[in-house]
Amino acid sequence: MENTTVATIDMDAILAQREEATGSADTFSFTFKGQEWVCTDPITAADDWKDGLLDLDNDVEVAEYYLGEDQYARFVEAGGRAGYVILAINQYMQQMRQENEEGRPTRRRTSSAKRRKR
Repeated sequence: MENTTVATIDMDAILAQREEATGSADTFSFTFKGQEWVCTDPITAADDWKDGLLDLDNDVEVAEYYLGEDQYARFVEAGGRAGYVILAINQYMQQMRQENEEGRPTRRRTSSAKRRKR
């Protein structure tokens, strides 16, 4: 049996890095109509906040939950829609999946055999 060493994941360092890069370890922002809008980060959100997602019935409720009631009202007044918030959340999640622990985009694995078949 081989003795393998598993690297320890330093959550303190990861959260500090996220906070340094974005200004917060538990939110993300997007711009719309020249304004910055701040959403709760679905990855690092508190467990009770995540549980609250189960009570939501539609995109409007989800968007308002992520932005908060007051900010969502201002967002709609600026011409925003719930779907725009959902798009921002989806984009954010996609970016998070594409970054590795160093914050660099990861390469998709491709098979040279698949490339030759094209």
